Amino acid sequence: MQRLADYFLVVGYDHDEERGGRSCGKISQRFPDKDWSDCSFNPRVIHFCQPQGWILTAKRELPTFFISILTDLDGLRHYCACLTFHQTLLPATTNILLNKTNDYSDEADDTAFLLPRTQMYAPKCLVLTSKLDCFEAFRFSFIIIIIINIPGGGTLTFARILPTSVSIRISDE
Repeated sequence: MQRLADYFLVVGYDHDEERGGRSCGKISQRFPDKDWSDCSFNPRVIHFCQPQGWILTAKRELPTFFISILTDLDGLRHYCACLTFHQTLLPATTNILLNKTNDYSDEADDTAFLLPRTQMYAPKCLVLTSKLDCFEAFRFSFIIIIIINIPGGGTLTFARILPTSVSIRISDE
């Protein structure tokens, strides 16, 4: 028996590393907290969950779903299913980020001056990692997570359903 999902992550925009509207990803939540004995967690997965880069935008982008296929040193495939969406930054947060000085003045792509001082949106990703290629099941898992997080979406809570879904076992047959 194998698990449907080995790990579930919430990866967000790292405001501490922000320079001119660009940053990197930061894991804000990880389930389970400890590595499985048969599948260690690869923290570099955050580099594959936002292929366009961690960039603030002036308009809310539509959510996107995609899967990255990662290969480990043994040649085994690991699937990284990602649902990317954008969160509204509070105006105070936006002003703080835009007023930070860029310590790297020799960067060729310094676009800080292009960022308007208006409402900004930061990317955020929900990530499932698995050794199984169950793409539709991953997409359905994200739909369930979204539904239970909508106000009035039901009696199930994110904290109750996630540990169960990460430990679901799939028959090898």
